[in-house]
Amino acid sequence: MPESPESPLQEDSRGLKSDRFSGAVLIALACWIAWLNLEFPLGTLADPGPGYVPLLLAVGLGVIGLLVALFGGGSEPLRGIRWTEARRALVILVACAALTFALERIGYRLSVFAFLVFFLGVIERKHPLAVLAVAAGFSIVSFHVVAVMLGVPLPRGPWGF
Repeated sequence: MPESPESPLQEDSRGLKSDRFSGAVLIALACWIAWLNLEFPLGTLADPGPGYVPLLLAVGLGVIGLLVALFGGGSEPLRGIRWTEARRALVILVACAALTFALERIGYRLSVFAFLVFFLGVIERKHPLAVLAVAAGFSIVSFHVVAVMLGVPLPRGPWGF
Protein backbone atom coordinates (compact mmCIF):
# COMPACT_ATOMS: atom_id res chain seq x y z
CA MET A 1 0.00 0.00 0.00
CA PRO A 2 1.51 3.39 -0.96
CA GLU A 3 2.28 5.85 1.79
CA SER A 4 -0.15 8.68 2.19
CA PRO A 5 1.20 12.16 1.48
CA GLU A 6 2.21 14.19 4.47
CA SER A 7 -0.48 16.51 5.85
CA PRO A 8 0.33 20.25 5.60
CA LEU A 9 0.29 20.51 9.41
CA GLN A 10 2.26 17.32 10.04
CA GLU A 11 5.98 17.71 10.68
CA ASP A 12 8.72 15.26 9.90
CA SER A 13 11.20 13.99 12.47
CA ARG A 14 13.51 17.00 12.04
CA GLY A 15 11.07 19.28 13.87
CA LEU A 16 8.97 22.34 13.26
CA LYS A 17 9.80 24.22 10.07
CA SER A 18 10.64 27.91 10.39
CA ASP A 19 8.03 29.07 7.87
CA ARG A 20 5.28 27.17 9.70
CA PHE A 21 6.41 28.73 12.97
CA SER A 22 6.36 32.16 11.29
CA GLY A 23 2.83 31.53 10.05
CA ALA A 24 1.71 30.62 13.56
CA VAL A 25 3.31 33.78 14.94
CA LEU A 26 1.47 35.87 12.32
CA ILE A 27 -1.81 34.21 13.28
CA ALA A 28 -1.16 34.94 16.97
CA LEU A 29 -0.30 38.56 16.15
CA ALA A 30 -3.49 38.92 14.10
CA CYS A 31 -5.58 37.52 16.96
CA TRP A 32 -3.93 39.92 19.41
CA ILE A 33 -4.58 42.91 17.12
CA ALA A 34 -8.21 41.84 16.63
CA TRP A 35 -8.63 41.49 20.40
CA LEU A 36 -7.15 44.96 21.02
CA ASN A 37 -9.44 46.31 18.32
CA LEU A 38 -12.56 45.25 20.26
CA GLU A 39 -12.64 48.56 22.13
CA PHE A 40 -13.20 50.53 18.91
CA PRO A 41 -16.57 50.66 17.14
CA LEU A 42 -16.62 48.93 13.76
CA GLY A 43 -19.38 50.96 12.17
CA THR A 44 -20.82 49.74 8.89
CA LEU A 45 -19.55 49.27 5.36
CA ALA A 46 -21.17 52.57 4.35
CA ASP A 47 -19.98 54.40 7.47
CA PRO A 48 -16.90 52.62 8.86
CA GLY A 49 -15.83 53.32 12.41
CA PRO A 50 -12.28 53.62 13.78
CA GLY A 51 -12.03 49.87 14.31
CA TYR A 52 -12.97 48.89 10.76
CA VAL A 53 -9.62 49.11 8.95
CA PRO A 54 -7.52 47.68 11.82
CA LEU A 55 -9.86 44.68 11.93
CA LEU A 56 -9.56 44.21 8.15
CA LEU A 57 -5.77 44.38 8.46
CA ALA A 58 -5.81 41.83 11.31
CA VAL A 59 -7.98 39.48 9.26
CA GLY A 60 -5.66 39.88 6.26
CA LEU A 61 -2.61 39.21 8.43
CA GLY A 62 -4.31 36.14 9.90
CA VAL A 63 -5.16 34.78 6.44
CA ILE A 64 -1.59 35.27 5.26
CA GLY A 65 -0.30 33.59 8.42
CA LEU A 66 -2.67 30.67 7.89
CA LEU A 67 -1.53 30.26 4.28
CA VAL A 68 2.12 30.33 5.33
CA ALA A 69 1.48 27.81 8.11
CA LEU A 70 -0.53 25.45 5.91
CA PHE A 71 1.53 25.53 2.75
CA GLY A 72 4.94 26.24 4.25
CA GLY A 73 7.41 23.53 4.89
CA GLY A 74 10.10 24.20 2.34
CA SER A 75 12.34 25.92 4.85
CA GLU A 76 14.81 24.36 7.23
CA PRO A 77 13.78 23.25 10.71
CA LEU A 78 13.47 26.02 13.26
CA ARG A 79 16.10 24.52 15.54
CA GLY A 80 18.59 24.38 12.64
CA ILE A 81 18.54 28.12 11.93
CA ARG A 82 21.74 30.02 12.64
CA TRP A 83 20.71 33.42 13.97
CA THR A 84 23.49 35.35 12.22
CA GLU A 85 21.41 38.55 11.99
CA ALA A 86 20.09 38.44 15.57
CA ARG A 87 22.35 41.28 16.75
CA ARG A 88 21.32 43.48 13.85
CA ALA A 89 17.63 42.72 14.46
CA LEU A 90 18.03 43.61 18.13
CA VAL A 91 19.64 46.96 17.22
CA ILE A 92 16.73 47.73 14.87
CA LEU A 93 14.22 46.78 17.57
CA VAL A 94 15.93 49.06 20.10
CA ALA A 95 16.00 51.88 17.52
CA CYS A 96 12.25 51.45 16.96
CA ALA A 97 11.67 51.60 20.72
CA ALA A 98 13.78 54.76 20.91
CA LEU A 99 11.75 56.28 18.06
CA THR A 100 8.54 55.50 19.94
CA PHE A 101 9.95 57.14 23.07
CA ALA A 102 11.20 60.20 21.16
CA LEU A 103 8.05 60.92 19.14
CA GLU A 104 6.19 62.78 21.91
CA ARG A 105 9.32 64.41 23.30
CA ILE A 106 10.92 65.92 20.20
CA GLY A 107 8.12 65.61 17.63
CA TYR A 108 7.42 63.49 14.60
CA ARG A 109 9.67 65.17 12.05
CA LEU A 110 12.82 65.27 14.18
CA SER A 111 12.26 61.73 15.53
CA VAL A 112 11.73 60.23 12.09
CA PHE A 113 14.68 62.19 10.69
CA ALA A 114 16.98 60.91 13.48
CA PHE A 115 15.71 57.35 13.11
CA LEU A 116 16.28 57.32 9.35
CA VAL A 117 19.74 58.84 9.70
CA PHE A 118 20.61 56.13 12.22
CA PHE A 119 19.01 53.33 10.23
CA LEU A 120 20.29 54.30 6.78
CA GLY A 121 23.60 55.79 7.85
CA VAL A 122 24.73 53.55 10.71
CA ILE A 123 23.00 50.24 10.11
CA GLU A 124 22.79 50.21 6.31
CA ARG A 125 25.91 52.36 5.75
CA LYS A 126 24.56 54.31 2.79
CA HIS A 127 26.19 57.42 1.32
CA PRO A 128 25.85 60.36 3.77
CA LEU A 129 24.32 62.72 1.22
CA ALA A 130 21.68 60.14 0.24
CA VAL A 131 20.97 59.45 3.91
CA LEU A 132 20.37 63.13 4.68
CA ALA A 133 18.24 63.64 1.57
CA VAL A 134 16.03 60.61 2.24
CA ALA A 135 15.70 61.33 5.96
CA ALA A 136 14.81 65.00 5.45
CA GLY A 137 12.51 64.34 2.52
CA PHE A 138 10.65 61.46 4.14
CA SER A 139 10.18 63.18 7.50
CA ILE A 140 8.85 66.37 5.89
CA VAL A 141 6.71 64.80 3.14
CA SER A 142 5.21 62.09 5.37
CA PHE A 143 4.33 64.71 8.00
CA HIS A 144 2.66 66.86 5.36
CA VAL A 145 0.65 63.96 3.92
CA VAL A 146 -0.49 62.54 7.27
CA ALA A 147 -0.89 65.68 9.40
CA VAL A 148 -1.85 68.32 6.84
CA MET A 149 -3.60 66.48 4.02
CA LEU A 150 -5.24 63.71 6.07
CA GLY A 151 -5.70 65.78 9.21
CA VAL A 152 -4.23 63.17 11.58
CA PRO A 153 -2.56 64.90 14.52
CA LEU A 154 1.11 64.01 14.85
CA PRO A 155 3.40 65.07 17.72
CA ARG A 156 5.15 68.37 17.09
CA GLY A 157 7.47 68.42 20.09
CA PRO A 158 8.36 71.33 22.35
CA TRP A 159 9.54 73.55 19.48
CA GLY A 160 6.34 73.16 17.46
CA PHE A 161 8.23 71.32 14.75
